[in-house]
Amino acid sequence: MDISMTDAARSRIEEHIQSGEHFVRISVIPGGCSGMTYDATVDTVMGEDDEVIMADGAIKVVSDARSSLFLDGLTIDYSNDLIQAGFRLSNNNASESCGCGASFAV
Repeated sequence: MDISMTDAARSRIEEHIQSGEHFVRISVIPGGCSGMTYDATVDTVMGEDDEVIMADGAIKVVSDARSSLFLDGLTIDYSNDLIQAGFRLSNNNASESCGCGASFAV
């Protein structure tokens, strides 16, 4: 699986991870204008159908089996711009996305 993370995202995630027990969980859930949207949280508990989809030093990214079907090609970025500061998840493999970029379709 091809997941990439920018230096800005890596730095910001490292600020939120307190120990090796913490990881980033990314899920794909129904919603948004285009049908699906990403949900990302910091977590400590692996579920039965979870898998590590990216490991980079102290950072692990985990997803459930259903969501991971939509994550190949994902780029995790962080922007601290004035209007929409925060993490940005984008995937060039998505067939379309809404105007604000918050949701996608495959």
